[in-house]
Amino acid sequence: MATIAVAVMTAACGGGSTPPVDAAKVLRDGAAAMAQLQTVNATLKLTKGTVTIQGFTLVSARTSVKLPSDSDTTYTVKEQDIRFSLQVVISSGNVYVHLPLSTFRELTGAEATTFPDMAKLFDPKTGLPAIIPAGASPRFVSTDQVGGVSANQIATTYSPEQVRSLLADLSSTGPVGARVWVDTGDHRIRKAVLDGAFGDGGKEAAVQVDISGFNAPIIISSPTP
Repeated sequence: MATIAVAVMTAACGGGSTPPVDAAKVLRDGAAAMAQLQTVNATLKLTKGTVTIQGFTLVSARTSVKLPSDSDTTYTVKEQDIRFSLQVVISSGNVYVHLPLSTFRELTGAEATTFPDMAKLFDPKTGLPAIIPAGASPRFVSTDQVGGVSANQIATTYSPEQVRSLLADLSSTGPVGARVWVDTGDHRIRKAVLDGAFGDGGKEAAVQVDISGFNAPIIISSPTP
């Protein structure tokens, strides 16, 4: 009877409950894990609002990154109701673009900076590893399944300057809300959703980034223009 009474009292006092998730630590662990990457794949999808790149409306982007600076990115864009793809390869400091019905063309000077450098999204000093832990008032939301793995969802907020550090094209006029999903096992960031006034004309927009292919073999070479 005494043993049963102790067990009941322990449960009533929360002794058997799961300890709360430390949201700030989850973000720090996620940043540390992402800083160790050599290669990674990511898919970016605009889920709300309008963001224009080079005069075209962005629909989505798919990129393969070989750190520190090489990337192969295919953008799906649209003009009016017509969708098409633009491929941008950045290799050994050179930038190449492949437009529909044409071959690769090397971009130089100011023209070479007109497309986002997707490798910067994972740069340890200015990308996700640097920005993710700096979110304001992080809080644990839930533990979800993302891509077949368990991940802690953390809600936080970033300043316009922090978001521009990730991708210069996401120029917000105010704070940006974020949801970040961090793998409970290897602590890598599996998914992130940003929501803020970074759409065309300073209007609300939202973008979802799904991350996979951690340290998988990737070959990115300079195409023949």
